[in-house]
Amino acid sequence: MIRYQGGSLEAFQEIYIQLAPGVRRYLKHLAGGSEIADDLLQETFLQMHRSRAAYNPKYAVKPWVFGLARNVFLMHRRAARQWAKVHESREDLPEFSVLPEADRLGSKDEIRRGIARLASDQAEALLLHHEWGFSFEEIAGMLGISAAAARARASRGMADLRMALKSIQRARA
Repeated sequence: MIRYQGGSLEAFQEIYIQLAPGVRRYLKHLAGGSEIADDLLQETFLQMHRSRAAYNPKYAVKPWVFGLARNVFLMHRRAARQWAKVHESREDLPEFSVLPEADRLGSKDEIRRGIARLASDQAEALLLHHEWGFSFEEIAGMLGISAAAARARASRGMADLRMALKSIQRARA
């Protein structure tokens, strides 16, 4: 990022190649699987370009970019006034990898459906921590909450996910 701040386009390409796939999945999750994720991804990297001078090298780039992505999504949601429409199709969540230890909880499809049942703030914190590997401090910075609140959201989300998976598995049996 420091090289990019100095004008290196190659540095931007490196950042984009490393972060774009994860940011796109994150935006797709926020947008409820909507096709606007690609537009929001472009807007995120445009915002990164515009605010590159404000980036503080003391902090990691990845949480900063994910925070930008979240803000881009929120700006889009406010401008479009379509909060309900964006979250109506939560069953259309994007594919995400499932950690090997998650196999005990259920199949990939069951976990995906279980996450779709979670409150959006719980699902977001859960995925940011378990899918994208952010610390609770980093999540707190992205969401504008305390680290304890981020931990609580993820913890409640995991507990609710376990309950949802039990319900899904009982219905299947």
